[in-house]
Amino acid sequence: MTTSPSDPSPADPQEATPQLPSLAADRTGEDVQPESTLDQPHDDVEVADQNEAGAAQHRLRDLLAAPTTAARRTGDGARALTTRALTLATQRPPRAGHAAETARQDGTPWALESVVNHLTFTKQRMIAWYLADPQQWSFRPTAEGEQLIEANAGQLAELVGSTVFIRRTSRPWPMSAWAKASWRNSPDPGAAYAEILKRDQRLLQSQQQADTLTYYGVDLGTRPPLTRVLAKVHEAVADREMRALQARLDHLDAIMAGDGLSARPALGADMAWLLARSFALGCPVRHDREVTPAEWTREDLAKFIDGVDWSAEPLAPTITITSTLGDQPVTRHVVTLTVGQMQELAIPEGYDPWMARVDRLPFPVEWTARIDVRTPEQTSKEMEKLSDRIDAQVNHYQQDHGKRPPKQLARQFHRTGEVEDEMRTGFDGLSTRTRGWYRLHVSGRTEEEALKRAEAVRNLYKPNINIEQELGQYQLAREAVPGEPLANTGHTRRLPVLKVAAAVPAATAEVGDKRGVLIGETAGFVSRAVVHDLWLGPEVLDQSGLCLIAAAPGGGKSNLMGLLIAKTCAQGVPWTVMDPSGRLGQLCALPWFRGISKQINLLRSEAGSLNPYALVPEPKREWFTDEDDPEKSYRDAVTAAQMTRRDLTFDTLRWCLDPSQARDGEMRTALRDAIGKAPATIHSSAHGVLEVLRPRKGVYKTSGAVLFRRLEEASQRELARLFFAPPEGTGSTHSEETQQPRLKVYNLKGLVQPEEQKEQDDWSFEELLSRPIMNLAAWSSASDLYRGDIHSRKGFSLDEAHEVTKVGTGKALVGKVQTDSRKFDIAALVATQNPSRLLGEGAANLVGSAFVGRTLDLDEQRDALKMLRLPAGVGYEAILGGLSPKSSRTRRPADDFEGENEWLNRSTPAAANYKEFIFADGMGGENGQGGIEKIRVLLTHHPELLQALDTRSDPTRAAAARRRAAQDRETIDLTKAEESAAGGASLTTGEETW
Repeated sequence: MTTSPSDPSPADPQEATPQLPSLAADRTGEDVQPESTLDQPHDDVEVADQNEAGAAQHRLRDLLAAPTTAARRTGDGARALTTRALTLATQRPPRAGHAAETARQDGTPWALESVVNHLTFTKQRMIAWYLADPQQWSFRPTAEGEQLIEANAGQLAELVGSTVFIRRTSRPWPMSAWAKASWRNSPDPGAAYAEILKRDQRLLQSQQQADTLTYYGVDLGTRPPLTRVLAKVHEAVADREMRALQARLDHLDAIMAGDGLSARPALGADMAWLLARSFALGCPVRHDREVTPAEWTREDLAKFIDGVDWSAEPLAPTITITSTLGDQPVTRHVVTLTVGQMQELAIPEGYDPWMARVDRLPFPVEWTARIDVRTPEQTSKEMEKLSDRIDAQVNHYQQDHGKRPPKQLARQFHRTGEVEDEMRTGFDGLSTRTRGWYRLHVSGRTEEEALKRAEAVRNLYKPNINIEQELGQYQLAREAVPGEPLANTGHTRRLPVLKVAAAVPAATAEVGDKRGVLIGETAGFVSRAVVHDLWLGPEVLDQSGLCLIAAAPGGGKSNLMGLLIAKTCAQGVPWTVMDPSGRLGQLCALPWFRGISKQINLLRSEAGSLNPYALVPEPKREWFTDEDDPEKSYRDAVTAAQMTRRDLTFDTLRWCLDPSQARDGEMRTALRDAIGKAPATIHSSAHGVLEVLRPRKGVYKTSGAVLFRRLEEASQRELARLFFAPPEGTGSTHSEETQQPRLKVYNLKGLVQPEEQKEQDDWSFEELLSRPIMNLAAWSSASDLYRGDIHSRKGFSLDEAHEVTKVGTGKALVGKVQTDSRKFDIAALVATQNPSRLLGEGAANLVGSAFVGRTLDLDEQRDALKMLRLPAGVGYEAILGGLSPKSSRTRRPADDFEGENEWLNRSTPAAANYKEFIFADGMGGENGQGGIEKIRVLLTHHPELLQALDTRSDPTRAAAARRRAAQDRETIDLTKAEESAAGGASLTTGEETW
């Protein structure tokens, strides 16, 4: 969707050579507007009057309908509504000098007089306020972005004839509330997680995280004077008026709650926040969670009015606001900017929503807008007047000056004809025109800082939108307070409703929850804290607990997995980690897990440690108490466990054969038959299959006999002993311990993996066995999940899953963990370089949440997009390829290294510490896909965790070790010489020190 440039005004007849910008003939363009009338008030626009103060006017209030919503909610009848309204309408004004009558800098009191529920009242206007839900924008396909804009425009068009207000502000991210919720959400938090929370809160506090809030106000108009008089005398008149107003409010609530705006009435704390942020414009405000009343009388509003002081010097570029609504008195200098002419904006194809664009700035910017949604008759009348004016200007050029009129006038005339035709030939909601004024409020601690930030705002919108700074800053800033009049009619923007809707003021980054652990921050057009609870899916949303992490090598998988494991383990969640490379084993050395962690190298375990029969747990009856037929479900599970053991044994033993034998159909059948005849209990072993295959005397050439010889030979090898348990026992490493460690890490250091491009017939025996050992190791670590309480949280992590899932039972393991995650309260982190190999078809249905890092291969990018439930071929592939860009290189002197190289290029550590991912939280939301945002993982404020997870090669470490070793050798040699000279006296050697 492309929005056209601002429509220019016709040339001034007095100008000899006018300079007029062009007007694009686009259906979404801004209507033609005469600049010559900008400084004159319009007939239906309320403009500030410096002399409108007067105590007598305060009794002329439109509060009869004020308590409508409150009484309706409490069940009071029309009589109670009328009584309350009459009381409010006839009460005496407050005494002189009261806070609510406190004059502003210009001597005019604040227009706002009372608030009832989501309605604000002045002596002239009633405005209903609504709070819009945040709307995801960063990862919407273009088509969905256009649909959102059109839906937004359609709802605004339903408000034709009304004045709509927009207040876009912010609220501090609830850091303290999150920390408390995260602590309560922890099974067994201790000192380690307390320290983690402290550091995370300090980080968030330094970044000044905030949530964007967008308020919509709809002007309900005024009450005729005669109606107000009659309502005081005849209750029937008041009753009819109340019913009419209530019907209008109900209709308005339905419009605002539609898909485009998704706004609800701003009640209680939401209304209090709007008032606080408006009166204390640009100042920090304390986020109170106290009970807020449904009604705010004139005396109640003193809470806000008494807490601020506005002042301005004549012709000053800023105003000064001092507020005590925060934790301590603060003063801010505020600049109010105005939106000028707007050129073509390609939204959503190539431009952010033009109101939300300010979120790219590192400081807060607030918006205030007043928009008149014009009727077709009003628009047609304006176009007719403009056409006549353009004709007059053309005649002026031709007849009075004998000059050719500029081409801009012809384009303007053509545009006015198009607009007029749209209005006359069939009014469509998306053809609605508006007239509005748009202000931006920027604050700073000093006037210099405020003006510098205002300049940054202007630069942000160049060259598509002109941002102007006008005189009369005091009156312009007042527009941010509900009920205040328009300061002036300069820079009136006549925009089509589609262009107004393309502002998408509620657009923001919304991903994650507010009860989990801190992962990082969003890295799109706005920065927001990212918090995620891995158990939200199984425990609350009734979804899978499987969390997929996909990225190319160096994309940050280990960093992200380690962060999630470390923080949730510190919360008290037991974790079982399958870490083939041994990188995550460094977590066991952290002070947080000292004494409650254990690292196990499965390659050095005793014989039978990876016995395929012992790795599949025996079902328990208590697992099926919630089923319709618990006994049948239990028997079916026992049978399924036996079949899984046989499948796992087959996938293990076939890799003990030569590749040609493993592919032979007759040999595979013989192996299957033997496994089927052998016992398949949890105490069985692969030796049982050998006994079935053992040939009778004189039988040496059958398939079974050949299998027996090959498998018996394999059972004698070093690696094969891990899954050939001795006949007298299972040798399993999963015997019941008196106290299971909270963090258990299995690794396979020393396992020889085959190269991808190498033919399988050329693999060594060790390379062949790497496949079943990887698979069995994953099953071994997963078997810990089924020990203990079924209702307690458990964590399972599987790294390099693409290697495990190259065999059928490896894929079955991932599927089993996924299906069991809800029943056993499991959060499973599965990391891979190749998501297509991991889950295959229908993968998106198995994933609860997903993190996708830098992915370069086109096929892998498409598979990763399936995990995120995003379409391929619309530009997301380039985003995946641009994640975690490589850092700039720095040069280091050669004295840290040995060799002839004078300089060594090294990536800067700071850039390597920030890894970027596309995060899909899987929390439902729109179309069931939930929030999806680009995020940045933050680890620098946990240096010990960062160091433990640093998998980069660092020559400086090796060089330092060599220097220390050389120094130690010199110390040892010197010590030996001293010992020899001293006759063998005992001395402390450098070897002990090292």
